[in-house]
Amino acid sequence: MTTRIRQVACLGILSGLLLAGCSAAQPQTENTLASSSLGTSTSTAEGSTPEPTSEPSSGPSSSSEASTSPAVPSSTHGTEAPKTIAEQAQALARKMSPSQQAASLVMAGIPAAGATDGEISQLQKQGISNIFLRGRSQLSVSQTAEQVKKAAGALEQNLPQDLPVWVATDQEGGFVRVLQGPGFSELPTAQKQGQWSQATLKSRLAGVGAELVKAGINVNLAPVADVVPKSIGTANAPIGYFGRQYGDNAQDVASSVLTANQSFAEAGVQPVVKHFPGLGKVTANTDVSSSVTDSTTGADSPDLAPFKKSIAQDLSWVMISNARYTKIDAKNDAPFSSKVITGLLREKLGYERLVISDDLCEAQQVESVPVGQRAVKFVAAGGTMPLCVNTENSLVMAKALADKAEGDAAFAGKVQDAAALVLQEKLRQQK
Repeated sequence: MTTRIRQVACLGILSGLLLAGCSAAQPQTENTLASSSLGTSTSTAEGSTPEPTSEPSSGPSSSSEASTSPAVPSSTHGTEAPKTIAEQAQALARKMSPSQQAASLVMAGIPAAGATDGEISQLQKQGISNIFLRGRSQLSVSQTAEQVKKAAGALEQNLPQDLPVWVATDQEGGFVRVLQGPGFSELPTAQKQGQWSQATLKSRLAGVGAELVKAGINVNLAPVADVVPKSIGTANAPIGYFGRQYGDNAQDVASSVLTANQSFAEAGVQPVVKHFPGLGKVTANTDVSSSVTDSTTGADSPDLAPFKKSIAQDLSWVMISNARYTKIDAKNDAPFSSKVITGLLREKLGYERLVISDDLCEAQQVESVPVGQRAVKFVAAGGTMPLCVNTENSLVMAKALADKAEGDAAFAGKVQDAAALVLQEKLRQQK
């Protein structure tokens, strides 16, 4: 289904006529999802950021065995079509096996310059349908689009027809700019962007969004919503040292973040504000250090304003920091804290959309937790999508989520709810 008209038509008839009118007849294979009326398409997620002496970069991969996901059952003729996107997503999620639900949650890293056939095959067999372009690439926009098409095309069969494969990257500007080849703007740091007028910022970021769309990318893990006080400045290793912040006060940061969200969203790219509840008060970097702790930020911190305003704007997702916030939860790092994700972000601030983690595979902060359990603990705390920049370890995460769901009914409910939220967001992008 390639036109807007057919997408809308498909959304209006989930069952009964769906197989006849909304999808082309295709032979089903063991790994191919059955047709539905819905049709098929960074923390930093840039990977391990080096010590504040060099540019952030992504790390290498390790190994794990992939497993094959069975097909999602076709919709049943005669069933009344759900009336809302949320209901449609819930109906689709219920048709998925625990393994399929689990795989749908994971965002797996692949090299920005192109994944190998073996890497793509592993992800396809596991049922993965979300990828992150990691590292740095000098490919042009058109060359990047070719590599994205190759990877995303292979993963489309892991989704109900015409729903998008999410292809994400980190295109903040400055040092954190994964795609650097011909056709991609040489965007300066957010610190410099924050000195522009809002009109200039909107225009420049709209251009960046257009470039990403041409390259086949539909998610940008930006903008940074962290507030780095002047008193800390470049001593803040993850953000301030690299000039990744839009300003040194919450009001200025919020203004630029909202403009960035709007620019990316209008271009057709999903923005992601990060790193909740803020990385501006720490000195060490969770990518390369452990026991990184913020003892200042609380549930009523003024520096939460950029996140609060983004939630009200309702254009962006939220990425969770890997640090620990002792005034909120002294016992757990943020990605494993229900007090941070469910209590503060969901319940107190009223955020209802997708929650993505910072990289959980190569960050030193979470190294003491087994790889698979990092994903399990994140989803158990209320998170939606664990991000893993390591291709093979992303398979470990998907399997760990599925295994836990198979033996734990309460956790299985969390996985199904998260899968429904992912599907809801993918349907929302089709509107």
